[in-house]
Amino acid sequence: MIPRSLWVLLVLALSSPFWSLSHPLVEVDDARYAEIPREMAESGDWATPRLNYLDYVEKPPLWYWLGAASYKVFGVSEASARLPLALLSLAGMLGLVWLGSWAFSPQTGIMAALVLGSSGLYFFLSHYITPDLPLTVFLLWCSAMILRCLLRPADASWAAPLAWVFAALAFLSKGLVALIFPTAWAMALLILFPELRQHGKRLISPRGAALFTGIAAPWFLYMEHRHPGFLKVFFLEQHVQRFLTEKYNRNSPFYFFFLVLPAGLLPWIGPVLAGWTRVWKSRERAPLALAIWSTLIFAFFSASKSKLATYILPVFPQLSLLAAWALEKPLPVWARRLSLALGGLFLAAALAILFIKACVPGLAGLNAALAGLLLASLGIGLLRSATTSEPALALALAGFLAGGLSLFALLRNAETLSARSLAASVAERARPEDKVYSYGVYLHGLPFYARRPVDKLVNWTGELHYAKRYPENTGRFGDDNDLRALPAPGHRTFVVFRSFEAPHVISLVGAKNIKRLDVFGSWVLAEF
Repeated sequence: MIPRSLWVLLVLALSSPFWSLSHPLVEVDDARYAEIPREMAESGDWATPRLNYLDYVEKPPLWYWLGAASYKVFGVSEASARLPLALLSLAGMLGLVWLGSWAFSPQTGIMAALVLGSSGLYFFLSHYITPDLPLTVFLLWCSAMILRCLLRPADASWAAPLAWVFAALAFLSKGLVALIFPTAWAMALLILFPELRQHGKRLISPRGAALFTGIAAPWFLYMEHRHPGFLKVFFLEQHVQRFLTEKYNRNSPFYFFFLVLPAGLLPWIGPVLAGWTRVWKSRERAPLALAIWSTLIFAFFSASKSKLATYILPVFPQLSLLAAWALEKPLPVWARRLSLALGGLFLAAALAILFIKACVPGLAGLNAALAGLLLASLGIGLLRSATTSEPALALALAGFLAGGLSLFALLRNAETLSARSLAASVAERARPEDKVYSYGVYLHGLPFYARRPVDKLVNWTGELHYAKRYPENTGRFGDDNDLRALPAPGHRTFVVFRSFEAPHVISLVGAKNIKRLDVFGSWVLAEF
């Protein structure tokens, strides 16, 4: 009998991706992956992704198609930008309910969805657009189908083709890892469990391979035809070089994800570690398969020369299921002590913040109070989980409360985190013949809200290095000389730059040429 409280929490979890859909687009990725589909919907060209109206080919197109379709149906807004993300997040939690229900028990499946939905990084990426959540969800469903083939071979006739379909969708979300991860994992399982090898042959499904090719290949072939050399750029530069070299300036120490993963799993560190240690004692096939998946992906990204915190998300569903499996029994003493220690630490930090705020009037204002409340919610939840017979209830409520507070903090700090206000000023003041420049930075939300491109990117290339290679785009990029040439006759020029660069920008143009200067958080909008 599944407790009523668990059903209530499941409803809370499944609703959480839809909280605050319309909050302002946050720089950088959230705004970028909202703007690219907007330009796709506006242009009607659903083949070549564009950012700031320039070709952008770092990622495959599935997310852009989903976002553009949402805009076409619901109109352009922050809510319609995030709606596909919320639906995918929901699909991820439902995928865990399904996988956990047959691989363990229905209650474990529901518990796993709670763990996943209330873990810090998954909750955050359910509200902040990147391709990592779509990749994670499709890989989860792919791995679930592979496991179904191996553990219940009678279902391979439908599970194997579906595994290929979900792999294709993951491939269209982020590329080669969609093949590398499932293939390496399936091979590892067949090596470690010889009794499964007779079922492994069912994974080599001609129908599945045909479906994969039919879904994943056409866009790549069309892009190579339309943009000769695209395949080399996409696979060599965006995959091989990104993994093996520091070309993209995202290098971090090998231990980077040893720090990111526990932080992203909050407040579920104790149950995850309890499930992880229980795996190696029990040697049950399904939990061990989940642990192997997590280990392979963790090792892959730790070895990569390109690291971002969001990359590690594909291990979260499997670790969440291990945590739920651990919660089938009372947590070990050491796991409860760990929760006590972490809870005490977070609560002490919260009290320190609130005490300092009370002693120093005006210090950080509401932001300090929100930070204190967020830490206190995690701390109280962790402390309560260590002393109750229902630790999952305390941890899930703490996770969702912390997530809700973080969304409120984001709304309150929109001026600092989003280009919405700055873009609104541009849209209101700039005439069609006027120009918009960006110096040393590119605000991805500016075209989204202003409905016009940044005409010239000065001293900034970023992820638009592919577009910069083509002579026809030369005029869209510039250097200090472009500012020295201002003001330009016949039109006004609006220049966006970071506040700390104001003295340098003013020295290039001359203070007497500035008609108006407005500050939006850490950015400045100057009119010449």
